[in-house]
Amino acid sequence: MMEEQLRIVIADRSELAGNLYRLLLSPIGAALVVRRRFEEARPHFFRRDKVHLGIFNSNIFGKKFEEIAKRFIEDEPLRMTAKIFICRESPAEEGWRRSLSRLPNATVIIRPFQPHELAALVGRLLGQEGR
Repeated sequence: MMEEQLRIVIADRSELAGNLYRLLLSPIGAALVVRRRFEEARPHFFRRDKVHLGIFNSNIFGKKFEEIAKRFIEDEPLRMTAKIFICRESPAEEGWRRSLSRLPNATVIIRPFQPHELAALVGRLLGQEGR
């Protein structure tokens, strides 16, 4: 039986960050879908091909934090999927970090961070250590 390809959906407004994710996560061999807005990333979680991990930069929230955060609870595919939220270490985002860390299957990391830390976290969440 063929092993299913791992799929990671990433939402980050920064085009440069999208390129860095591709570079950093290429050793994992997952299919990466990078979108600049939450609204563009969300439909991928409802497709037949399973999404194994979502990575969301806090820069996608803007003034819609409450509305988007609600989707992570109400939309079953989003709720059930492992998620990494990348947040700034700022007082302005402290409340967001607290709320996001309480979501099901969610991990919050603070930027700036070391690239290898993100790669290791993704590997752990996807069960890729030692592969």
